[in-house]
Formats: sequence, C-alpha cells, structure tokens
Amino acid sequence: MKGSEISKQIQQQRNENLFFVRWWRKENDFADHELLDSFLENLDPHQEFESFELLDMEQMWEILHRENPEHISRDKQLGKEVILWERPEKEGEEGHVVCPFTPESIMTIFDVETKGNVIV
Repeated sequence: MKGSEISKQIQQQRNENLFFVRWWRKENDFADHELLDSFLENLDPHQEFESFELLDMEQMWEILHRENPEHISRDKQLGKEVILWERPEKEGEEGHVVCPFTPESIMTIFDVETKGNVIV
C-alpha cells in the first residue's frame, strides 16, 4: 500500500477521538507510532507500507504503559487528568514530571521511553 492510499483511508476513517497512527512496513520488521497529524504532514505518497491502524488516547496509553509500567501512571490533579512520569535519565525531584494527559504528552513520553527505537 502506498502512502497516497493510506492518506485517503485515514481521511475516511478519522474522527475527533483518533490522535495516533501505528504503521508498519511490508518487511514487517518494525511498527512505528506517531501523532496522526505529524504522520500525515510527513507522509511520502510513494512510500510503501504493509498497513496501519488508527489509535485513540486510551489505546496509545495502554501501549505506552505496557512498555514502561514502572515509570508512568495516571492521576487527577485540580480536576484534570495528568500523567505522572518518572524520567529514567533524571534523578531526584528533576525526574518527577507531571504532564497533562494529551496526545502530545503521550507521544513525547513514548519517544523518550523507547529512545526512538521502534517496537516490533
């Protein structure tokens, strides 16, 4: 499937609850996760893909939490949902981060925690 085909399918399937895309190549050697808007902005219409799936916040949270259950958790602060993150590369108070529960925060944490390595 070419990038142009994926773009068309995403436009048909997309709704306001879907913020992420998980995609993989024909070689099936890895799967990558990206913010949907970023993926579409950088999509090469000629690039080959095996397939993709659109993910909502809960689905992406589960993927992130499954990969790093000891570093992240969810909580409510001042009536808003937040992510409590223990950054592995930071020590002490500097390592305790409270992030809003947003697609951007989830993706930032995912990228740091996976060190940019894609997940098979």
